[in-house]
Amino acid sequence: MNNLQAIASEVLPYCSGDNELELEKALLSACKRAGATLAAKEDYTPDNDRVIALAAVLVLVKYLSLSSEKEAEWSQSYNDKLKERIAFLCREAGVPVEEFLPETVTTLTHASNRF
Repeated sequence: MNNLQAIASEVLPYCSGDNELELEKALLSACKRAGATLAAKEDYTPDNDRVIALAAVLVLVKYLSLSSEKEAEWSQSYNDKLKERIAFLCREAGVPVEEFLPETVTTLTHASNRF
């Protein structure tokens, strides 16, 4: 198993892991953040679990805005279990859960209605 396949196994069943470019981008971002250097096709080792988990988080957080998706005969709905999976992977990666799953929603307002 290589590093991309390891990330793909972490993001199942929320995404198929077939999008190699998405996984590779996440791996590069996770490596930069962790100060590590891992090649996409390099053999996976458990020593790299933190980087792999962070890469999986970077992939999965993009799916939080979806409630469901459908492609041809295949469909999938998302629920709070996705947030639980992201929280688990954050703890495994040693990153603050709040960074990816903020407790509050930020609302932007403007003062244009005051004039």
